[in-house]
Amino acid sequence: MKYTFETVSTCEMCGSTAGEHQVLGQRLNRSQGFRPRGVNGISVSVMRCKACGLVFASPLPIPADLQDHYGRPPEEYFFTTAEAWTPKYFQRPTATAARLLPTNRRRALDCGAGLGMGMRSLKLAGFDTWGFEPSEPFHEAALRHGGIDETRLKLGAVEGVEYPTGSFDFVTFGAVFEHLYHPVSALKRALEWVAPGGLVHLEVPNTRYMVAKLLNAWFRIAGTNYVSHLSPMHPPYHLYEFSLESFEALAQREHLEIAEHWYDPGFVPGLPPLVNRALRAVMRDGQTGLQLTVFFRKPG
Repeated sequence: MKYTFETVSTCEMCGSTAGEHQVLGQRLNRSQGFRPRGVNGISVSVMRCKACGLVFASPLPIPADLQDHYGRPPEEYFFTTAEAWTPKYFQRPTATAARLLPTNRRRALDCGAGLGMGMRSLKLAGFDTWGFEPSEPFHEAALRHGGIDETRLKLGAVEGVEYPTGSFDFVTFGAVFEHLYHPVSALKRALEWVAPGGLVHLEVPNTRYMVAKLLNAWFRIAGTNYVSHLSPMHPPYHLYEFSLESFEALAQREHLEIAEHWYDPGFVPGLPPLVNRALRAVMRDGQTGLQLTVFFRKPG
């Protein structure tokens, strides 16, 4: 797989320069396991912005073709299929958007629609729903098995698709923002499609995730400089982790309002249910869960 490596000199979210970026450690181009010292591979540095807390890869590895990362069978990437959808999927973001918007504003766009499950949930909630997906296999699976109308779901990336200005009330980047090479540019483009007073939803990895900190401590005890943050060159290909402070900085730069936010503790695979429940409670109380969700409101 061929990459172009782009040095990151400016923080995506707050605009700070390299002098305010610190090295957290290294991340391999394959799964590191618990003993990365014995794993062969190449690595990139994982950086943290001291001004806003954004965690990012530098240099940024950009594949020659997007399909090199995402052109794989969905069940191999997601470990699930479109048929796994249930009405509870994406329920909280959908209900939140419905609460924050007037009842006559129900036009939605799913950016990076994946298998189309978010689109199905939005449609079920009464939204007039559209979407686009850059992965060819995911797009095909959404149309074939996800019950998505082919006229509603485009094949393409945020940089290349076109929609009329101000044509949506709710735009979602659910589990997408962390995959984008230049997420703020993508957000600015999406905001062009949002009507005044509309919402943009972002669901991203949390920089304060407790499990990541515990794994980092283990790597230090083992005498290595590896970290558990990100996965720039192996699935799920995360390039960024975000803090609430990073979104507050971006909101100030782009004149946006944070209408709502929350932390989701998630589950830790392999742990007994009782331990998982206790750990989830600790992460929920300390805002150190797996995911951070933010709703931006466009000025109206």
